Amino acid sequence: MATIQVQIQDDLVQRFGVEAIKRMIDDELAYQRFRLLEEGVQAALQQAEGVNWDKEFEEARQKAFDEYRKKREPNA
Repeated sequence: MATIQVQIQDDLVQRFGVEAIKRMIDDELAYQRFRLLEEGVQAALQQAEGVNWDKEFEEARQKAFDEYRKKREPNA
């Protein structure tokens, strides 16, 4: 995992607070990871033949959701 520094205007820090801004960034990054996983699922579905699509989709959806939920847990 990498650590980055981001410049944020003082008025936004005063308005929302540092912890709320961190949560906003964490939420956006979690969403982007989920979206990338979904893209991978879509690409795999297009390439596969003779596959039970419903089963495969449900397994991939569950895996992505479990990963998202794991990252959102307070002690994760």
